[in-house]
Amino acid sequence: MRLVAAALSLVLLAGVSYAQRGDPGSGTFIGGPKYKKDKAPTSRALKGTVTDDSGKPIERALVTLTNESTNERWTFITKKDGRFNFDDLSFTIDYDVSARYGDSHSDTKKLSQYDRTPNIVRVLEIHPPANSDTKSTAAATSK
Repeated sequence: MRLVAAALSLVLLAGVSYAQRGDPGSGTFIGGPKYKKDKAPTSRALKGTVTDDSGKPIERALVTLTNESTNERWTFITKKDGRFNFDDLSFTIDYDVSARYGDSHSDTKKLSQYDRTPNIVRVLEIHPPANSDTKSTAAATSK
């Protein structure tokens, strides 16, 4: 009888310990689920598009990113869809970004070290050269 009681105790104990194991894929264990802490990003990325004044993307525009404190520059030539990107940018540095295409250029946009956004998006609109309007007007009036 003692042997049967001991065997029954072992079976019950094994069943209880198996039931407390939980599903290994669920992330649940005794004491409740354990959540991973989200890590703060260590760098930021700048992505965007270069467009003309009508909003059409410009291929092969030259985008320049400048570190304001060291004046170090990086360039990117836009793809077919006018897109550009710069990765691994520091959160503690101010940057300027601008675009050129031929004789035309965009306004300079700032990326502040106080903006903690990890994924920044900018649209750089290329403006026609200031003297192109006067040339076309002069040509039209001389005809």
